[in-house]
Amino acid sequence: MVLVLLFGLALGAPVAAGAADGDTPSAAISDCNDHGQLTAHYSPATLRAALAQMPVDVREYTDCYDVIERQLFKELGQSTPGAAGTPASSSSGSGLPTWLLIVIVLLALAAVTFGALAVRRRTAPAEGPAGPAGGVPAEPGPSQPGDAPPQPGDAPPQPEDAPSQPGDAPRQGPGGPAST
Repeated sequence: MVLVLLFGLALGAPVAAGAADGDTPSAAISDCNDHGQLTAHYSPATLRAALAQMPVDVREYTDCYDVIERQLFKELGQSTPGAAGTPASSSSGSGLPTWLLIVIVLLALAAVTFGALAVRRRTAPAEGPAGPAGGVPAEPGPSQPGDAPPQPGDAPPQPEDAPSQPGDAPRQGPGGPAST
């Protein structure tokens, strides 16, 4: 019986000593919040619990989370947070995943390319190698740009497809009056 009592005291003494020394998560949070740093030594288990139990306002408005986390990594012998087996973020610091950045860049390049093609199409002349935009060659007429001005003695142009009306004079062709 005495042996069990001694064994129980031996196991409970470090726990009671830790609680008496202030090795509790709330003590670590209060220590950091009061001093801006940890002034006492806390076990890694206490530091982990302090990070897990830290109130939101302390986490957001103080740097206690970072202070306690740095102390925890120091206690564990690690220099960086990623060394504990926690996967590091794959983003490049912008908060967006790399694949999303690539998609955005490709979309921007496509927009610039199609924009340049649209501008080129607007500034291109109306007639290309096949003639006007419709692809049918233009018939020369008196109002076509690039025609030579009429010379004295030239006959006025006559439409070739004009239907003849009753009472119209017969047309003259290049060989003289038409014979019927």
